[in-house]
Amino acid sequence: MRRLLRHFFITLALLCASTAAHAQSSFGKEQLDQMLAPVALYPDALLSQLLMASTYPDDVAAAAAWSAGHTSLSGDAAVKAVQDQPWDPSVMSLAAFPSVLDMMGRQPDWVRNVGDAFLDQPEDVMSSVQRLRAQAQAAGTLNSDAQQKVSTQTEGGATVVTIEPASPDVVYVPSYNPATTYGTWPYPSYPPAYYPPPPGSMFASAMVSGLAFGAGIAITDSLWGGFDWGHNDVDIDVNRYNHINVNRRLDARSNNVTWNHDPARRGATPYRNSATRQRYDAQRRVGATAHRPSADQARRDHAQQVMHDRRPAADGARAGAGARTAQHRPEAARPAAHNAPRQRNDARNAAIERSRSANRDNALRGVDRPAPTRHASARGNDRPAAHSARRAGPGAGAHSSGRAGRSGGAHIERGHGRR
Repeated sequence: MRRLLRHFFITLALLCASTAAHAQSSFGKEQLDQMLAPVALYPDALLSQLLMASTYPDDVAAAAAWSAGHTSLSGDAAVKAVQDQPWDPSVMSLAAFPSVLDMMGRQPDWVRNVGDAFLDQPEDVMSSVQRLRAQAQAAGTLNSDAQQKVSTQTEGGATVVTIEPASPDVVYVPSYNPATTYGTWPYPSYPPAYYPPPPGSMFASAMVSGLAFGAGIAITDSLWGGFDWGHNDVDIDVNRYNHINVNRRLDARSNNVTWNHDPARRGATPYRNSATRQRYDAQRRVGATAHRPSADQARRDHAQQVMHDRRPAADGARAGAGARTAQHRPEAARPAAHNAPRQRNDARNAAIERSRSANRDNALRGVDRPAPTRHASARGNDRPAAHSARRAGPGAGAHSSGRAGRSGGAHIERGHGRR
C-alpha cells in the first residue's frame, strides 16, 4: 500500500511540475498587452507582416542594418531592392517602412518575444491586439481620419476593430506613447512597452497625446498580408505577394492562402516553447548551419559600410586611386574575392532547399481543401480582381480557404512554405 501511495504522489508531483512548466512557458495577457502596446494600433496589413517577420529575428536584425545603410529607400522601391537578400519575404516587406525596422533593430529581445508569442499563442496575440484597440477607442485616441479608416464590427458576440489605410496606396505608420494612448493602464505591474527613436534620430519627432503620423509611404504590393480575425490567423494575398516577390513566387490555385512559418529561415535563434521546438527545430538547425556564413558576411558588410560612411571626404580621393590601381591588376588576382559570397549563398540555398523539400507543404498545405466562410477585413481596393476573389473564395496564405474578407489584405497561418 505504501508503495502504491508513493507512486501516486510521485506521479502527481510530475504532473504538477509539467503543468507549472507549461504555464511558465506561456505569456499571460498582461505580458502580451505590455509587449504589443507599441504596435497594436498599426494598420492591419502592416501589423500582420510585422508579426510574421518577428518569427525570423536574425533576418530582422540583418534587414534593420541594411535599412540603416539605405536611408533614401522606402516603399515598394526598398522591397524590390532587397529581393536578392537571403531573408524571409515577410522581413523583406518591412524594408518599405524604415522607421519600423529601426525600432525592431534596436529591440532584438522584444522582436524575439513577439515572434515566439505569435508562434506559440496566435489566438492570444490577436485577442491582445483587439483588447488594446478597444482601450484606445475608449480613450478617444483611435479614430478614423485622413490617414486611416477605423472600423468596428460585431461577429458572434465579439467586437472586432480593424485599421486600414484611408488611401489603399499610401500607408501611414502611427507614432504614439502607449502610456497615454490607451488611457488608464489596467496592469500597473506590467507597464506598456515604449521604444521611441533616440534623440537625434531621423525618425524622432515631438510626441503628442494620441496618434501622430509622419509622411505617408507609397505602397502597391509590399503589403500582402492581413488578418482573419474570425479564425485568429493571417492570410497571404497571392497576387500581391507574387507581384513584389518575383524570385519567390507562390504556386497556388487560390488567391488567398494561409501563412505558415518556415523554420529553415529561423536562423540561429532557438524556439522558446518546447512544443514549438519539437515541431520546428530540426529544420531550423539545417537552415541555421547554412545561414551562418551569409549572416556573418552581412554583418561584415554592414560594418564596412559604417566605416566607409565615417571616413572624411578627403579619403575619397585615395579610395578612387586604389580602385584605379585595382583595375590594372590581373584578373587572376580577383576571382576568389568575387566568388566567395556567391559560393556561400549557393551553399546556404542548397541546404535550405533540402530542408524545404522535407517541409514543402508548409505554405501550400490544404490549398485545394474547402473551408467554411468566415469573417475577415480587406486591406484596400487597389486590386479589384484580388479582392473579388477574396470575397468569393478561399483565404490567403499557405492554406486555401473560403473566407469572405480580411483585415489587412490576406489571411495568415503559421509557417511559410511559399517558395
